[in-house]
Amino acid sequence: DPQIMHFITTPSMPQHCMAWEATTLGGIRDLECRQVTVPEMGNQDVVVSVRAIGLNFADIFCCLGVYEAANKMLANGSPPNSGGSSQKAGSFCPGLEFAGEAIAVGSAVADIEVGQSVYGFTRFGAFRSVVVQDAAYLRPMPRDWSHAEAAALVVQGLTAWHGLVELGSIKQGSRVLVHSAAGGVGCAAMEICTALGARPTGVVGCTSKASWLQHRFPGSQILVRGGEAEYAAQLASLPDGGRFDCVLDSLGGKYFTAGLESLDPMGRIIHFGATYSYGSAQGGLFGLRKWLTLIPGYLRRPIVDPGQLTPTNRAVFGFNMIWLTDRVDLLNAELDEMLSRGGMLARAPAVGKRFPFAQLPEALEYLNSGASVGKVVVEVDELLIEPPIASITI
Repeated sequence: DPQIMHFITTPSMPQHCMAWEATTLGGIRDLECRQVTVPEMGNQDVVVSVRAIGLNFADIFCCLGVYEAANKMLANGSPPNSGGSSQKAGSFCPGLEFAGEAIAVGSAVADIEVGQSVYGFTRFGAFRSVVVQDAAYLRPMPRDWSHAEAAALVVQGLTAWHGLVELGSIKQGSRVLVHSAAGGVGCAAMEICTALGARPTGVVGCTSKASWLQHRFPGSQILVRGGEAEYAAQLASLPDGGRFDCVLDSLGGKYFTAGLESLDPMGRIIHFGATYSYGSAQGGLFGLRKWLTLIPGYLRRPIVDPGQLTPTNRAVFGFNMIWLTDRVDLLNAELDEMLSRGGMLARAPAVGKRFPFAQLPEALEYLNSGASVGKVVVEVDELLIEPPIASITI
């Protein structure tokens, strides 16, 4: 309820903030908005008054309890130097990316100042009005961008860059098939392909998304996918016979299989999610509904025979961006490459829909509905820190 929220208008080091947390991970509605203590700041840290939070399907999977790293953090708390806001065992705050204003800066931080707008990544814990994060995971916000636009950059951009470039090895002229191309990662992938001179084909689920994507990427080939059974034939009917050097797959099921079969020799398919297979999972009914909606996707999962990859000279990659928090050197190198060579600062990311902080669960449900284009972002009013104590469950 927005009425429970109290606002402080003068920047100061807050003792408390608002957070969406869960003590069980059975569904989106397990999240509760509560007042929490702001973690202590180290000399490498920056305290950020959050103004916008970018949502990702990983957040939904966390809430459903099907994201292993989230389950471990709920059980054990955040490990030391894990690249995220400190969390204690027994309560879990999701969220991977955010933008806001630096309101306190550690003594060892040289390139961020108090009052500066920044955006960044965290290994969970972004669903808060105040985030304390190591400066290595933050970047200054472009001057002509909004906080919502800046919060839509890091996770989708890094996911697309790591998949396409680090694993997919795309180059100028590479033929790239991008599943869910109108979503956050899909748009970033289309942007990176364009910057590198690759030839992307964007796949979407309906004609309205196709029109939206065509407007954002004029001249790109767009395909409105049909059902799983007909998808392989749809690809084959494309110019050049629907052959590709790289497939960025977030759907799974038979869409993955058709994408794998569309690869020419030396081709690579990169799987980073299964939104079609598992994205429709729902919480409720004491966890029963989750498993009833997950099982069909699990049964449709593709089976890859390694023995068939050798004679066809194709490769399958899977990755989860969370592991990059264990290698901050790689994360920073890839982030800088994505921002420069990947062209991700050439224009602001597309924000398709915005929700207020009080409606964060509704925002996740909207993302899970499959209706969104671009990025779904939650906006936080300045400075959302301390509601009346009587109205909050500690």
